[in-house]
Amino acid sequence: MKRTKIISLMAVLVLIVAACNGDGGSDTTDGDTGTTQAGPGTTGDTGGPDTTGMTDTTGGDGDNPLAEYGEDPTAADLGLVEKALGPGVEPSDTDSWNIILAAVARADQNPDQTIVDKAMECWSNPSCDTGTGGELTMGYADGGGHFNVWRGVSHMEAILQALSYPEVGRIVSTEAGFAGPDPEMANIRFLIQDIQANGGSGFIVGYPDSGALVAPAVLEATAAGIPYVSFSAGWVGLPDQDNALTPGEDYLTVVGEDLCALGESFADVLNTGVGEGTVGVLGGSPGNALTLGWQRCLFPALADGVEPINPPPNDDTTVGDTFWLNDNALQVVQGWLSTDPDIKGYAYEYSDGLNSAFAAYDGPIQNLTVALRTDEQTLFCSWADANEPTYNIFFSAGGNFQARIGVTAAVMSIKGATIPGEVVVPHVMRQVTEADCDPDRVNPFVSGTSLAPNSVLELMFG
Repeated sequence: MKRTKIISLMAVLVLIVAACNGDGGSDTTDGDTGTTQAGPGTTGDTGGPDTTGMTDTTGGDGDNPLAEYGEDPTAADLGLVEKALGPGVEPSDTDSWNIILAAVARADQNPDQTIVDKAMECWSNPSCDTGTGGELTMGYADGGGHFNVWRGVSHMEAILQALSYPEVGRIVSTEAGFAGPDPEMANIRFLIQDIQANGGSGFIVGYPDSGALVAPAVLEATAAGIPYVSFSAGWVGLPDQDNALTPGEDYLTVVGEDLCALGESFADVLNTGVGEGTVGVLGGSPGNALTLGWQRCLFPALADGVEPINPPPNDDTTVGDTFWLNDNALQVVQGWLSTDPDIKGYAYEYSDGLNSAFAAYDGPIQNLTVALRTDEQTLFCSWADANEPTYNIFFSAGGNFQARIGVTAAVMSIKGATIPGEVVVPHVMRQVTEADCDPDRVNPFVSGTSLAPNSVLELMFG
């Protein structure tokens, strides 16, 4: 990415810290989504901070803007922000950005053994007592479950974030196993009843794989006074879908990227890298908002010479559905290659799934451009081993850390903070290099952008 983008992020954060030391800044609000795009051939530059011309995104009054809610966005570690979001990412709107920074500020990379043990207890069991005596219950409602490493790590990120709040005394977790809206709604309703039976104070964080189909249960949570937060851009129906709910009104908020901008970023990568040829587009569970949101904007943004092998029949249908399961991804790509062995590009949210899918290739992979969201190193290390200059991969971020943002938003809301209906997580596309294959990584299936510390990851997957 360009040096100026990195300077922008670091300078903004430096000035936030300066503002909280009483140096102040101008009162400005950045109203855009903060997304940036890059095509093949760009690389990262780790230039140092330069505060020239930058402004204070906290509001410029010289105070911690979230102090009354027990948060401190100025304490966010710059290295962790860049790790999670990418070098050169531009801040999103002020309200979203402060919540993101506040969440990262709680991402302890060296937790003591007591926290590690408790985190593993909560991750391995349907419920746990955190030992703090706090009145709040965190309910975790996953439409999938520990069927893949990404789901397991996201769950752990939420648990670790909850354990940073002494107000959270219990953690209760459910998973629906990709079985559809009925099990998902049953799990949300179970969490509502559990929270009500244990004092009535709490919140629910999760990913709604069935999108708008789980709306009735989410509305019940809201009616019961229990904030519901989805992460990883898990809209409970995109705004124009039938029966979609409105975040900020029908449920607390949705945490995630600007999905249309993400899809356009994927298209930019394919347009530049492919030029002319066919591309395959994969997705997750049918109808989920994350896949539908970026696919809707990818297809119209593809250049005239870039032809999708599986165009959608309409704007409300996801294509290349895999449920984010590796075997399914392999079957999809095998089918495509059987009819078109010269595919020039792929777009997908899930790096490790594509790594499994590429087993469908009989020989070396050449003349291929890939646009991804997540960053499991299995694919990146396979790419490094291939050492093929015509094979290029670009990704944005794994997104596991977004579960942390959801927890922080929910707790802040309970403490009286006003939370935006969409907490926009900015993204930037980055090109995979050999450095993205870390031989010392605890587990190659774990996203490199995860903020779960190694001491925990070793116990989860070591």
